[in-house]
Amino acid sequence: MTESADPYYTAFMRERKARREIEQLLEDSTRELYEKNQLLEQQIHQIRLQQQSLLQQEKLATLGSLAAGVAHEINNPLAFVISNIDTLFRYSRQLIGASMGQCSPLSEAQLQVVQDDLPELEADVNHGLVRIKDIVKHLLFFARTDTDTATEVNLQEAIELTLKLLGSKLKATILRHDGNGEHRVWFNPSELNQVLVNILMNAIQACEEVGDRPSEIHISLKASNGEIRLNIDDNGCGMSEETQARMCDPFFSTKPVGTSTGIGMAMVLQILKKHNCELSVQSVLNQGTSIAILFPRFTSGSA
Repeated sequence: MTESADPYYTAFMRERKARREIEQLLEDSTRELYEKNQLLEQQIHQIRLQQQSLLQQEKLATLGSLAAGVAHEINNPLAFVISNIDTLFRYSRQLIGASMGQCSPLSEAQLQVVQDDLPELEADVNHGLVRIKDIVKHLLFFARTDTDTATEVNLQEAIELTLKLLGSKLKATILRHDGNGEHRVWFNPSELNQVLVNILMNAIQACEEVGDRPSEIHISLKASNGEIRLNIDDNGCGMSEETQARMCDPFFSTKPVGTSTGIGMAMVLQILKKHNCELSVQSVLNQGTSIAILFPRFTSGSA
C-alpha cells in the first residue's frame, strides 16, 4: 500500500495544508490589521492637529473681539505714563540746565515742588507700566499653543485672570464673584482659560441683547467631597429648547454670519470631556442662563 493510500498520511497532509492556510491567513490578517492601525494612528494624529488648529482659530477670533477693549485698557495707563515721563524730562532739563548755568537756578519753592512731585510721578509710571505688562501677559497666556499638558491649577486664580482679560467687556455688567481659597483642579491651563473665556463671553453677549434691565453675571465656586462645582449665571436673553439642544454642535451659532465661528461651545465641551468634567446648562428664554461645570476630585499627577 502506497503512502498516498494510507488514510493516516492523507489526514496528516490535509491537516498540514489546512494549518499552513490558517497560518497564512493569520499572517495576512495581522499585516492588514497593522496597516489599518498605522493608518488609524495617522488619522488620529491629523484629527488632533485639526482640533488644535480649530482651537487656535477660536482663540484668535476671541482676541479679535477683545482687541478694541484691550487697546483701550492699554492706552489709559500708557497715556499717563507718557505724560509723567514728559514731566520728569522737563524737571531733569531744568535741573541740568541750572547746574550748568544755562538757565536761572530754581528757587527753593520750585525745588520743593520737584521734590514733592517726584515720588508720585515715579509711583504712577511704575503702576502704569505694571498694568500694561499684566495685560500683555494675559493676552500671551491666552494665545499660547506651546503646551498640551495638564497640571495643577488654582481655579480661583484662573477665573481672576480671565476676568482681567475680559475687563473691558465687563464694565457695564454687575459682576458678583463668590469663591476664595485653594480650589485646585487638574487641567491644561491654556485650555481652562479658553473654556472660561468662551462661557463668560457668551454670558456677556447674552446680557447685551437685553436692554430693559441691568446686566448681571454671577460666578460661584463650591467644593464638596473633593469635587468642585463652578456656576456661571447671567440674566441675559436665555435660550430656547432648540438652541440648548444644539448649542454644542460644531459651527452652530445664533449670531449673525461673520460675527461668530460657531465652534466656541463645541470646543468647550470637547475640552471638558478631555479633562473628565461634566457640563450642565439650564436656560429660560428672556430670563437668563445658568452653566455649571463639575470638576472631578483632584489627585496630584492624575490625567
